[in-house]
Amino acid sequence: MMKTVLKTMKTSISEVMEIMFFLPVEFFEEPSQKEIKAIKGSRNKTCRLDFSGDCSGSVYLLVPIELLSQMAENIMGQPAESLGDDILDGTLTETVNMMAGNALRKLKPEEPFTLGIPEVVPGIQFPETKETLIIDTPGPRMAVHITL
Repeated sequence: MMKTVLKTMKTSISEVMEIMFFLPVEFFEEPSQKEIKAIKGSRNKTCRLDFSGDCSGSVYLLVPIELLSQMAENIMGQPAESLGDDILDGTLTETVNMMAGNALRKLKPEEPFTLGIPEVVPGIQFPETKETLIIDTPGPRMAVHITL
């Protein structure tokens, strides 16, 4: 099940990042715990979105501030310097919402699911296990983690 979830999430991440933010992505296969910690150690923002339905769990998204600023600039059409923390947080939480919603819809289109309200959480809460996807972008790497 997790293999299918991760594959579907990769498709969703690619679609959201390329369509909404004009950023191509590639996936770093099977990251080590050291590589996950390295991303967590950089200046970043993290959020979590809980979901329920046929399966329940959480999706965590960790994005370095530099990349998040570029994403917000691309979607808002304004220079990053003019965007405050509220816009960055909104970009972060809406991104995890789009990624998770798109993936869950693709996973079992006939099954209803419920998305919680995404919330910004301390980076320390981002899990460091094998269900983590590290995503290469034209800028810094970001990470997504799914728990079921």
